[in-house]
Amino acid sequence: DGSFATLPRVGVKKAQSILNHLEARFSQADRMPIGKALPIAEQVISALYEAAPEVRRLTIAGSVRRWRDTAGDIDILGVADDPESVTAAFSALPMVVDILGQGRTKASVIVTGGAQVDLRVSDERHFGALLLYFSGSKQHGISLRARAQKIGLSLNEYGLTEKKSGELTPYDTEAAVYRALNLPYIPPELREDLGEIVAAESGNLPDLVELSQISGDLHVHSDWSDGRVPMEEMVHEAALRGLEYVALTDHSSGRGIANGLSVERLTAHNEQVLEVERAAGGIRVFKGTEVDIRADGTLDYTDEVLAELDIVIASVHSGMSQESDVMTARIIKAIENPHVTAIGHLTTRFVLERPPVAADFDAIFRAAASNGTLMEINASPKRMDLKDSHIRQARELGVRFLINTDAHNPGNLDQLRYGVGNARRGWAERRDVLNTLPLAEFERFLDTPKPERASFITEQTVTA
Repeated sequence: DGSFATLPRVGVKKAQSILNHLEARFSQADRMPIGKALPIAEQVISALYEAAPEVRRLTIAGSVRRWRDTAGDIDILGVADDPESVTAAFSALPMVVDILGQGRTKASVIVTGGAQVDLRVSDERHFGALLLYFSGSKQHGISLRARAQKIGLSLNEYGLTEKKSGELTPYDTEAAVYRALNLPYIPPELREDLGEIVAAESGNLPDLVELSQISGDLHVHSDWSDGRVPMEEMVHEAALRGLEYVALTDHSSGRGIANGLSVERLTAHNEQVLEVERAAGGIRVFKGTEVDIRADGTLDYTDEVLAELDIVIASVHSGMSQESDVMTARIIKAIENPHVTAIGHLTTRFVLERPPVAADFDAIFRAAASNGTLMEINASPKRMDLKDSHIRQARELGVRFLINTDAHNPGNLDQLRYGVGNARRGWAERRDVLNTLPLAEFERFLDTPKPERASFITEQTVTA
């Protein structure tokens, strides 16, 4: 009713910000972030393989398989000759705290932590149609069924039925179902009824980026700021994961709460990076920073200081309630800085917790494309920032990306898969993601003066 805003030191703007946060939470109160859902799904699958050795295949379906940033529940599909034994073993798993239902071919349970997990078990010959049906999305399925009807078929989780004869044809793979509908295989991440069927018909499906194609991680923190371990350990762990290059991007001075680096500490940080690279051997370690974009669009460090670095990730960490036009100008000013490599976690959102900032993203993406400034796809599952819709919008405007973990400990380095999944939902291809480049090519990009990087990126797009 507005009375909260009248309290001391609150005001209308702060009250509205709190209300926005509450509305964001309540609007999706029945959903969980993928960072919670995917590990639970993997734990359940691992436990069920051990408890039911007769099961031949277990696969994640639903929103989690499509790499949506949230999921209502977790869908798992299996193949077994004796489905009932598998559903019984599933319901008896140690992490199950409540059984919602159990039958011969399906069961639903609540596991520790409150997530609902649904299991369906079929024979091999129906598995492709079952997986397609339960992977969704709902609208993609509706469009496929409409397509089937036009050619005299009916599509469900068992296969395709010919309307005239009533004969059912089962399919053991999703690709076989798509072929029967005169379509190429459509990756799960694209199945949102956002033009993927038309693209498939015309042979214009994107060749989506893959996790194995990522060559480097350009946003990594150490205990110099708010990371948990020394930079030597982070670099060692990055090398163990097969990366060719990594950037140590500890926070700038404005992030006092994150032990941000003064100019003097940054100089020492740069020297330490060189020592770590020499000691590590075999992996390129870039000098970097995650520099704060201040409220007026200036950066924590001067251009002279930034010029000493290889990688500059510029991010908003405060003043998130600014009006859209102010926030837009603030970010574009950072984009135009000649030393900024990429804008980090652009919208500042936390999945299901903090809504995105208000800004003219179309104007921001156009500025990024014309200046050769990359946009980060932050792989932290609590961020998933850029959102999939923003990735697609930016891509269509000529923006190119970095997929980074924003790692604060070695385990965070494994979160690249979330960023890749999100990039795929945004229709991103390998050529769109600059840290898929081998080291020599990526260094050539960095050596290109900022105003010319836009044309460099275009050349890569054409030749990739």
